[in-house]
Amino acid sequence: MLRGITFSLLAIASMPAWGIDFRIETKVYRGDEELPITQNTTLFQNGVIYDFVESTGRVAIYRHQRGETPGQFVLIDPVRSVKTDITIDRMDSAIEKLRAWSRTQRDPLLVFAADPKFDQLYDEETGVLTLESPSMTYRLATVPVERTEAWKDLRNYFDGYAKLNCILASSMPPMPRLAVNDALEKRNAVPVEVNLKISDDEDQQLRAEHLFTWMLSKDDRARITLVGEQIVNFRDISNKEFRGDSVASK
Repeated sequence: MLRGITFSLLAIASMPAWGIDFRIETKVYRGDEELPITQNTTLFQNGVIYDFVESTGRVAIYRHQRGETPGQFVLIDPVRSVKTDITIDRMDSAIEKLRAWSRTQRDPLLVFAADPKFDQLYDEETGVLTLESPSMTYRLATVPVERTEAWKDLRNYFDGYAKLNCILASSMPPMPRLAVNDALEKRNAVPVEVNLKISDDEDQQLRAEHLFTWMLSKDDRARITLVGEQIVNFRDISNKEFRGDSVASK
């Protein structure tokens, strides 16, 4: 369960062609540990989002919906030189089935995650946003979005990657994180730190730190160019084959 919760914290996807370019660095820590358990770099450029898992080299690329073509993720594994793709529509369908299953379980956390209800508190002076419930509590340090035109892209990113991480590595619906994203959007704020506490279980207390930079570096653009080449050259495999190896390595 913790693996899925970890990735739900990272839950961060579309940028229109006229969107701004920027990056987010994310580190996730367990409890009070000083070393992160995961690190991601997420690059936004010209309608596409690239999320790099620094420990494995894997990349998740999101292209937003265009006309009747649904939004889509392309997942690449440079170690095996393989790729796979999955549409948002397919993920939404799978998540609805997961929600239905969760509602029938005895685990109160799963039942809550299917249809979460939080008490919300926002301190306008400090920017601290709290979403509290008996099952889990989010406490976020937030700041106003520096580039307001980026917010729609950020919301799509947060939602899209929450869903993807649910599909790849979790048995818990992503609805709690989606509720957090909705609360952030209503306040036009982004999180610089997210603390997640699951009931009273100290082993399931996580902290994510997000560093926003409202531009891309030369090295960032070089990484994007390399990913484009990998998408063209890597071998296609099924979601199941990619997911089996991906989950085992996390």
